[in-house]
Amino acid sequence: MMTLQKITPLSNDVLENIGFHWHTDSDGSHYVADEIVTISQAEADAYYEAANTLYDMYVEAAEHVIENDRFFELGIPFNIKEMILKSWENDVHWHIYGRFDLAGGVDGNPIKLIEFNADTPTALFETAVLQWALLKENGLDEAKQFNNIYQAISDNFKRLITMFDDIDTFDERYDNWKILFSSAEGNEEEEATVRLLQQMATDAGFNTGFEFLHNVQFEDGGIYDAQGVQY
Repeated sequence: MMTLQKITPLSNDVLENIGFHWHTDSDGSHYVADEIVTISQAEADAYYEAANTLYDMYVEAAEHVIENDRFFELGIPFNIKEMILKSWENDVHWHIYGRFDLAGGVDGNPIKLIEFNADTPTALFETAVLQWALLKENGLDEAKQFNNIYQAISDNFKRLITMFDDIDTFDERYDNWKILFSSAEGNEEEEATVRLLQQMATDAGFNTGFEFLHNVQFEDGGIYDAQGVQY
């Protein structure tokens, strides 16, 4: 059963101290609600199972499109078909994360998919950092939130190296490969999200860097940041 619990909202100063600067909408209203949602363990488990099932269905659908050459029917431009095929066949092109928008799942209603934000999944900072801060500031047990996204994404970065094997083998397989994270300058939400992903990759054990997109140099010999460091 879903219930709403009132909490003390975080002040703008606290929000900005954790890197959350987009806290006020254009009409002056607060972006962050003063309520949290509580659900039962059974409902949480059902969401988890549904998300995994839906992801497997997307993978199966993508495989069908690729194997049966149905790109045109989906409006996929012919000039990126080769890149899609190359990425699909290369296991190292691991999917790091995405966001399902779901309806239902509480009070006996079935879980239904609204959409899967696989290419532009926003709200990562809110999920990984802001929710934790809200609970901590209100004296609630942050460990009880239905959310392990920070660790899960860090583990997925490790899978770029270990693939389908145990991620405990990451340290022995990692050979100091670097990841350059980049975003457009001037968009606080985008930059904060990308820097959060960079921190997750760093925590996983990667050598990482950040550069604004307009400073990234694409050369025949590789990709370089503004200081000439190659990635």
